[in-house]
Amino acid sequence: MEFRILGPVQVWRDGSPISLGGPRHRRLLAVLLVHADAVVPGDVLIDALWPAGAPRRARDVLHVRVSELRAALRVDNDERDAGLAHREGGYRLRVNADELDARVFERLAAAGGRALAAGEVERARGLLGEALAVYRGPALAEFADEAFARPTATRLDAVRLQALEHRVAADLDSGRHDLVLPELATLTAEYPLRERFRAQLMLALYRAGRQSEALAAYREVARLLRVELGIEPGAELRELEAAVLRQDPALGAGAHGVSEKTTDQGDGNLPAGLTGFVGRGRDLAGVAERLRAGRLVTLTGVGGVGKSRLAVEAAAVAGGAWLVDLAALTQPGLVVLTIAATLGVREHPRRPTLDVLAARLDRAPALLVLDNCDHLVAEVAGATDALLKACPPLRIIATSRERLGVTGEQLWPVAGLEPADARRLLTDRVTAGRPRFRPTAALDGICRRLDGLPLALELAAASIQVLGVEEVARGLSDRFRLLTRGSRTALPRHRTLRAIVDWSYERLSPADRRLFERLSVFVGGFTLSSAEAVAGEGVVGLVDKSMVTFDGSRYRMLETLRAYGSERLDESGLRDETRDRHAATVLALVKAARAAWQSDGQTVWLRRLEEENGNLRAALHWCLATGDAATALRLAGSLYPLWDRHGRYREGRRWLSAALALDKPVPPIVRARALDSAAGLAVLQGDLAAAGRAADEAAELSRQAGDGAGVARALTTLGLAAIYGGDYPRAASVLQRALGYARESGAVWPEAFALLYLASVAAARNDDELALALADECAPVMRAMGDPEALAALDMLRGTLAWRAGDSSAAAYLRASLRGYGQLGHVWGLSLGLYLAAELAAGRGGHDRAVSLLATSAALRDAIGVVVLPFVGAWIDELLARSRAILDPAAFDAAWAAGLSRRPEAALELALEEAG
Repeated sequence: MEFRILGPVQVWRDGSPISLGGPRHRRLLAVLLVHADAVVPGDVLIDALWPAGAPRRARDVLHVRVSELRAALRVDNDERDAGLAHREGGYRLRVNADELDARVFERLAAAGGRALAAGEVERARGLLGEALAVYRGPALAEFADEAFARPTATRLDAVRLQALEHRVAADLDSGRHDLVLPELATLTAEYPLRERFRAQLMLALYRAGRQSEALAAYREVARLLRVELGIEPGAELRELEAAVLRQDPALGAGAHGVSEKTTDQGDGNLPAGLTGFVGRGRDLAGVAERLRAGRLVTLTGVGGVGKSRLAVEAAAVAGGAWLVDLAALTQPGLVVLTIAATLGVREHPRRPTLDVLAARLDRAPALLVLDNCDHLVAEVAGATDALLKACPPLRIIATSRERLGVTGEQLWPVAGLEPADARRLLTDRVTAGRPRFRPTAALDGICRRLDGLPLALELAAASIQVLGVEEVARGLSDRFRLLTRGSRTALPRHRTLRAIVDWSYERLSPADRRLFERLSVFVGGFTLSSAEAVAGEGVVGLVDKSMVTFDGSRYRMLETLRAYGSERLDESGLRDETRDRHAATVLALVKAARAAWQSDGQTVWLRRLEEENGNLRAALHWCLATGDAATALRLAGSLYPLWDRHGRYREGRRWLSAALALDKPVPPIVRARALDSAAGLAVLQGDLAAAGRAADEAAELSRQAGDGAGVARALTTLGLAAIYGGDYPRAASVLQRALGYARESGAVWPEAFALLYLASVAAARNDDELALALADECAPVMRAMGDPEALAALDMLRGTLAWRAGDSSAAAYLRASLRGYGQLGHVWGLSLGLYLAAELAAGRGGHDRAVSLLATSAALRDAIGVVVLPFVGAWIDELLARSRAILDPAAFDAAWAAGLSRRPEAALELALEEAG
């Protein structure tokens, strides 16, 4: 597969373009390719597809367009090969490294630039020629003026122009000035104010023996700059004119010639890499963009994340850079002296070193890399500010855990490697010591647990060479003891994982250390309010020091930092108090969510709790470990909707069972709520005996406490258990009692579900008239409650009744139900919807689609461990029998196999298609 955005947006497969559909599909693909491998939010796609205003049901239309594009991209109709998937509220198109022409172009252009800087002229010509050959036309040609495409198109055009400059420079360096003159004439006409092309034209003319024309070219550009921009030519052009006038012998020199020199500071001192540089394409492009936008770029990030290597690689692309390593400085007042010594600038007896250094750096463009500024931030900031003000041509890349705080500073936060790059780095480093090493799936877990930190991965690779992958994977629970085999030539703080984190921790203030330790109790991130409730104020300061990350909505500690902080917290004696605070904060969040369970706020709160799932589990684990039965039961008893929504029935039952087993006195209502939740989960898993015991006890405890709403909830659960057991008379009796308690106590949720379940009993008894009447009675109660899951369940029942009656409204009800369950991510509800979609498909003669949908429904139920309602199971068996009678065995088996492998999001799309 080859994706092209250089020129018209196209996709090629096996040497030929493939049809993408209409203009909307090409536009959709263009947006996804602009953000290749990243999740593009649905709102962003909608704005790009309909810039003049989105249509009604834009999300549904988007969904269809994505499905159509996915179908066009599939290989041999295998939906798993399309690379286009729904993720986290948007869509992501997965593109391999060599599949997108823009990436190939940028990689070749960067490699050509590095080869030119290294004096490898012929290699540079070849690489740059390849790069420019890939550039078939203006990037995103038909969309270049669109808001979504403009930044990428502009950036790629800038890279193209730089590649042209480099390629022309290589031609001049190799003596091809005659051949390049016609091209330079065209380029200067097309870009009359681009000084580098003018300088190259002057040099080519001079070398061709046309001195007067070279000077005329200078006069022409000087006139244009004055007329168009009101400025004089830059230093490079002025110096070149002077050199031409005096017929400087250097103009005929080899590498680069005068006009191609970017600095008189020499070729720089960047070290050659001893190991391959893996990944970081986005980072390199981002740093380059920041350098174009400003003159100071600071790479920030935790120790071991790869700031130094990235800075060197980014500087190598720019060329002519000087690396100034400040790691060894332990005394103040040495930063300027170290920079001067690195550049060979001698001290002057009567002038400050800073002035001498500034005078040297002001001669021509230069790039400094100030590495390891962490422990000298204030001094580095002062020196940087002074040098930038005194030297307009100077640019600086700095690396530090925190910003320098200098005016005009551009920040580039450096994160861990992407999973694929982390795996590649780890594999490369292990293979260096064990040539016959074969990667296994365990590598991915190691990369994830080490947060993709390159230095941690290097240490892990050294351990894998000795211990093997599985042993290292098991040993990461004690990572600081395990990862101690760093390079003997590395800085002392880079030789063990503990030393890496020690370096950062020891530079925190005492207050920041305590805060850092307390924050380690959070799992999977936290909000600012939660952090302040548990650990106190100051989180933003830790973000500035790269000890905590912030993604715009949540804060997070890297797993390695969290493990270190947890160790320190244990040593501080504050662990129990901090974990108690954490559990109390989590419980307060759950209580707020519980108040919105049966309302239209359910979706928002469930999404919030899903974000906090790691903290929920950590709090439950702590309460169970310390015997805090009341908090454990309050937490577990309130999380039924979360576990139900995501199909985590087994997990929910485990937590509830453990909490209920604690032999501690708790308020009866608290225990009753937990018992009712346990009963509900047991029903859905078909454990009807356990469900009955728990619901009976919940009802009795609620009665004793005078909690009529609690009695109603427990009886509703008992009624559902009777339905699952096929005892419809008992179910009707119990649900009528539940309805009475609910109405007497004003409890809306049990009233709504008692009516819904009574309607289900009527449907099971084939009394569709009564079922419809009860559903109609239930509808206003459900709407008043606003619970999206309840409304989806009601729509599913009404759709089923409509289908049985031959009513065309069945499809509309199914559509509404599927959207509701889909927005909630409710797996069990989706499995029910697939049955009704299968009936609609079979009704249109699509028995193969019906069988496939039923197979997916069965697979979803098996995955989450739930059973089907007995009367629905009978309907499913009947439909399968009808389909088996119509399809030949091979077609039936193929449809069933296809359904078993279908992902939930693909199943939802297919069901929505059947619903029209």
